[in-house]
Amino acid sequence: MNSDVNSQQIQAELTKICQHKLFVNSSSQIRLLEYLVEKANSDEDLKEFTIGSELYGINYAEDKSNGTVRSYFYKLRKRLEQYYADDAIKHEIIFEIKKGQYNLSFSTPKNFYNQKEPNNNYLKVRYKTLGYSFAGICLALIAYFAFNHFYSKPMPLWESFFSKDASNIIVISDQYIITEQLEDGKYHAVFYEDINNHSDFLDYVKKHPESRVQAVDYTAMSKMAPYSISFLSAWFSENKASYTIEMESKLTASEATNNNILFIGQFKTMNISKSLFLKNSQVFSTYHDGFKYADKDTTVVYDTKHGKTERVEYAMVSSTTNNQGKQSLYFVSNNDIGVMATVNKFTDSKWLKEFYKQIPNKSPYFNALFKVEGLERTDISCELVQLEVLE
Repeated sequence: MNSDVNSQQIQAELTKICQHKLFVNSSSQIRLLEYLVEKANSDEDLKEFTIGSELYGINYAEDKSNGTVRSYFYKLRKRLEQYYADDAIKHEIIFEIKKGQYNLSFSTPKNFYNQKEPNNNYLKVRYKTLGYSFAGICLALIAYFAFNHFYSKPMPLWESFFSKDASNIIVISDQYIITEQLEDGKYHAVFYEDINNHSDFLDYVKKHPESRVQAVDYTAMSKMAPYSISFLSAWFSENKASYTIEMESKLTASEATNNNILFIGQFKTMNISKSLFLKNSQVFSTYHDGFKYADKDTTVVYDTKHGKTERVEYAMVSSTTNNQGKQSLYFVSNNDIGVMATVNKFTDSKWLKEFYKQIPNKSPYFNALFKVEGLERTDISCELVQLEVLE
């Protein structure tokens, strides 16, 4: 015990603390503080194990990592700090539990605050060091922001989507579903390749009045949708940009005109997007389950090939603008792997830098056809086979 304080002063301070609003309603904190005062008066050197066993009945043989004592001491230190921070209270002595210890110590206010006063010489050195450190931090921040401004700008392809106040819609292709009465007399969900929207449905009914079909209020998506959205969500978040999602079957002409559009999916299920996709191309067109490339010298068809040991698909990445100056970016293939592979590549900064080495003047507008091979989502290759740079 500190020779500058006596047991009467300690007891008086203990009573005052226990009656304070910070402690009066906390029997567990009062109990712990009374226990510590008792042990301090008898000069016992306390350990966590001793307190846990005696005060809380903890069996450390069964639970060696029990943190009950540490938790109570953390709370008690905080409450004592709050209590002594109240300048309206006059203290003859001060209770303190030093960090990392479990013994309660007592000192007069004079001794306590003298221990807290820093060494002036030490401060002079530290202030000088702090000045250098602050200057170093400022230089580092300037270098960091300069690097981000000049070297970390998004590739031209993505600038419109990541610009301030950009309005972006990710459009997901979805399959138009109808129900048809089958042989069992019940209506089942089905889809036909030539019915991709409500207009197609009405044409079908007109041509086949004998059919027993009904329109429904839901559509279907393939697995490319969740995988692609996962890539894009992380990419937009990394670049502090936002977007909304719309189904192709619900997309309006106004939405397609007044927003940046990012389309993912199949061209065979396009509605509004069909009139916009590849509209500025001089060489590309859709063809069966793939694409056709035709210039004045050559014509090449790139169509899907499926086999037992290989799977070859073709995917088009098309970037252009509409009449309102909004950007339209399409990741299109009639098969899931093609869409997922190209979305994955175009949301990879390192891969994008290599790709842009092939684009004159780093134009944001182009049509790029990729050959995608592989049987599994994690085992695919993506090779550029034709490129058309748009003015």
